[in-house]
Amino acid sequence: MSETKPGQKRKATTKDNAKPPKKTKSTKNKENQEAECSTEINAEWKDYELLAEQKHLDLTISQNIVQLFEEGNTIPFIARYRRNATGNMTPEDLREVKECFEDICALKSKICTVVKAVEKLGQLNPVLRKSIASARTIEELEHIYAPYKPGGKRTLAERAKELGLEEPALTLINNTKPVFLNQYVKPDVADLCKLEEVEKRVMHIIAFVISTDTDMLSFLRNLRPDVNFTIETKHSSTKPATKAKKTDSSKPVDESKFETYFDFRIPTKFAKPHQILAINRGESQKVLSVKIVVPDFVFNKFNNFCTYKWLKVGPFNHDRNRIINDAIQDCYTRLIQPLIIREVRSELKLKAEKASYDVFSTNLKHLLLAPPLKGKTILAIDPGFANGCKLAVVSPTGTLLDNNVIYPHTRKGGGEMVLQKILLRNNCDLITLGNGTACRETETWLSKLIQDGLFQPLDVQYTIVNEDGASIYSCSVEAKKEFPDVDPNIISAVSLARRVQEPLAELVKVEPQHLGVGMYQHDLKKKQLEEALDGVVSECVSFVGVDLNTASQCLLRRIAGLSDKRASQIIQFREENGPFTYRKQLTEVKGIGAKIFEQCAGFLRVGPVDSKEAATFYKKPKTNKLDCTYIHPESYDVTKKILKKFKLNLSDVGSGDFIDKIKSLVPTLDLDNMCSEFDCTKETLNLILDTLAKRLNHDLRSEVSKVPLFKKGLTSINDIGPGTELTGRVNNVTHFGCFVDIGVGCNGLIHSSKMNGFNLQIGDRVAVKVLSVEIDKKRISIEALQKL
Repeated sequence: MSETKPGQKRKATTKDNAKPPKKTKSTKNKENQEAECSTEINAEWKDYELLAEQKHLDLTISQNIVQLFEEGNTIPFIARYRRNATGNMTPEDLREVKECFEDICALKSKICTVVKAVEKLGQLNPVLRKSIASARTIEELEHIYAPYKPGGKRTLAERAKELGLEEPALTLINNTKPVFLNQYVKPDVADLCKLEEVEKRVMHIIAFVISTDTDMLSFLRNLRPDVNFTIETKHSSTKPATKAKKTDSSKPVDESKFETYFDFRIPTKFAKPHQILAINRGESQKVLSVKIVVPDFVFNKFNNFCTYKWLKVGPFNHDRNRIINDAIQDCYTRLIQPLIIREVRSELKLKAEKASYDVFSTNLKHLLLAPPLKGKTILAIDPGFANGCKLAVVSPTGTLLDNNVIYPHTRKGGGEMVLQKILLRNNCDLITLGNGTACRETETWLSKLIQDGLFQPLDVQYTIVNEDGASIYSCSVEAKKEFPDVDPNIISAVSLARRVQEPLAELVKVEPQHLGVGMYQHDLKKKQLEEALDGVVSECVSFVGVDLNTASQCLLRRIAGLSDKRASQIIQFREENGPFTYRKQLTEVKGIGAKIFEQCAGFLRVGPVDSKEAATFYKKPKTNKLDCTYIHPESYDVTKKILKKFKLNLSDVGSGDFIDKIKSLVPTLDLDNMCSEFDCTKETLNLILDTLAKRLNHDLRSEVSKVPLFKKGLTSINDIGPGTELTGRVNNVTHFGCFVDIGVGCNGLIHSSKMNGFNLQIGDRVAVKVLSVEIDKKRISIEALQKL
């Protein structure tokens, strides 16, 4: 495959083995409508232009990105193999840009719908058409469309037009000729019986014209970022706050959660995402009333703009000036200010939601990319009271070796000897303990057994594992397929052990929103949250890469370009034809065409499963060591030319001597000349050289130093106080700080003001100092001292 250089357009290469579906009449009509709509709005703005404006992108970069998305390229593929076209954007940046692009597409579609709706009413004229096509936000479009909505209440301007006052109103605002409004007075018509009534209705039409003027809306759009808006909230009831208040849905609401906002005021630019989400929730539950304060500065700017555009046009007339001044005031109070407030509220909501999606996404990424703990046998304890503690011993490869159930927290008691025997029998010195029900009690019991030396000669340690989603997975079809005769409770324990051994492979079995990362989940749109998190999972799985011959369906379906159905077809092909021996063989799988192969190939590795097979694997036809690296098949020719230039052998790729030679060569290379020589981009060249300097099957997670925090004993919340220094592990990050497991049964909170410059993420180990302890509320405030 040819490469794309910055700014260069690429031809779409979407091809599948399956024949394209036959176009029906409705499909053709839809395509024709879309094409028609496209021409209707392209005269005012193009997708990539609006994207560049909203995301502050270079126009060429924006155009490249839009083209890449329209061609069906995935974010992991673009982030790794099309960096030249995006200016080296990160996956996080690309996800953000893609969301914006999707919003632009939705706006474009809505504009088409509005144009057709107004045209159908017979009220579409060139000016209105331009106003609709120029709208750059949904709020703007809704503002323009509101008077024409079917079934909507007729506007004041619409009623005035029905009285025959549109012509004099337009003549008056444009000042093309003198207008004598007294000739429109009709004593027998209630709304036209006096000159004052006629002037009032003419003013309504002029106000509407001003409010939908393209230049005016553009002026306000550019003005808004410079305005200091303020958000004010009050308790919506005059009665004293009570513990519970019922909403329309009859669900009790704990008003005390919103006490902070009963008399709250803050400039919108300083409002934190969690504050906005809480305010919106309080308003929706009718606990809070919310007001956006628009400074007088906005009206003054608006008034000046309108004065120069309309009032000073043509010869001066006192009555005309008076009517237009009244129209400007009416337009601002009745139409423009509410529009500004809606846009400010919408922008605050979108920013807060985006920040929350980002928190979820970042936390999930750090959770999935935690380094695996390989080569260790682990015993997992899924704690419980009446139903007992479920034990499962898992081999270094994840196989269930042993299991049992003990009841240390019931009248039956005991379990010590059972636990001792199962650990000694399997020579296991590592324990993972789920953080759910009975975790604290089980940890106390376990740490005492360790301190009493019950498990000697084993030096037993334990770590707390987040068990969110484990029970959901244990009852899934995937779990039943893997463990057909095992109790779901034991499967949950197996999952806890595997989450330490191979976090990525285990956690992808659970829908990401069930993994307990982030906050404000119920304030976010479920579909959008799922899509954002699914994108992160796909990115993580793709960037780590999976073995095409051993990966489960759960892992394969998360690879960029693949779906659950395609993953199933790959596994079926594997079972029917034996293991894959080279990447290109993937195109023989039904449903994997050229485009799908392009998207997924770089993330799927083909090579020997173990050291025994390595001696003979590369003697098979068409095998290639590059198939076991991050280098994309489209760059194989360039890679071979580079190897030939430096007299290196493809068969030596991944060996120690080969890696040393590459590392010694790289600092001496003239990359610009090499790019010209091999007709490739610098980004591709860097990727090739960086990959050749690593061993085959390199795992990027090995570059991260985070390891589980193993303990032998614990401290009680009663044993700590201000000044106590502890170590812990970050297990959740929010906008206002991060929560740290410090081994006392409840998390400590490092407020954002107490981070001391440390950028903490999930899995980080940190030394902290206790600032305050509220035992009754189980609240611990801590300060970061050092990132370990």
